[in-house]
Amino acid sequence: MPANPLHKLMIGAMPLMPRALTWRFSRRYIAGTHLDDAYRAVRELNEVGCTGTIDVLGEDITNQDQVNTALQLYRETLDGIQDNALQCGISVKLSELGLRFDVDGCESAMRALMSSARQHENFVRIDMEDSSVTSVTLDIYRELRRDFDQVGAVIQSCLHRSAQDVADLMAEGPTDIRLCKGIYIEPEDIAFTDADDIRDSFSELLDQLLEGGARVGIATHDPVLVERAEASIKRLGIEKDQYEFQMLLGVTERLRKRLVADGHSLRVYVPFGELWYQYSMRRLRENPNIAGHIIKNLFVRN
Repeated sequence: MPANPLHKLMIGAMPLMPRALTWRFSRRYIAGTHLDDAYRAVRELNEVGCTGTIDVLGEDITNQDQVNTALQLYRETLDGIQDNALQCGISVKLSELGLRFDVDGCESAMRALMSSARQHENFVRIDMEDSSVTSVTLDIYRELRRDFDQVGAVIQSCLHRSAQDVADLMAEGPTDIRLCKGIYIEPEDIAFTDADDIRDSFSELLDQLLEGGARVGIATHDPVLVERAEASIKRLGIEKDQYEFQMLLGVTERLRKRLVADGHSLRVYVPFGELWYQYSMRRLRENPNIAGHIIKNLFVRN
């Protein structure tokens, strides 16, 4: 979907704002800068019937020292989840573990992290980034799931290739997929750009995954897609252990509460880290239309 010119203007002005003001835009969507902030947010979510996934902010790192630091922080996260008896997993962007400069080293780092997660009996979601790394990300997922059960990937409904990716993954073995629209603005030759087309692709992919026996994280804040998903779950007779709804911290909280009250499993993604500012600005640059939602949610509790 083309970016709104007003949203672009707003994003262009944000680097001129004091960080304290930028934090006002970000704090609803980011738990804080320290692990204790993330644990506290997950604990509060557990108390209202939601599970959590902790996301350590940081991506596109450039050297091995940064990989080692990120890997250690994720191991500490797994330790803390266990020590605090939280119902929570972790989510990892492969570029945070060196994907863009050392693919083999990135897979090795992920194997080390998966070994820690297995010891903790915890789950690791490999997050998806822009289309330049879709293939290699899914390839690493394929390699890891041969040796580890508790690992999943992400499929973006905006990409034309996604239906084939889903078919290939399911044909190769048990599959755990987080299905989302996709936040990155991609060229028209590889991605849908119309909102309705992206929605239709999401619904078609969800049916494809559910009918094929995959476990699915239905990651959306779109009421239309939530309604369609509920209809598919009912129509196909899907058991509750085959799916869960997934949302981001601070977004569509009213809809989240309704889904939990209706008996659906619901997971909330909880980002934290000292790189909150870089994360916030990067997300806004990648998709300026997010700015409209942020401004709205500063004043409206949904």
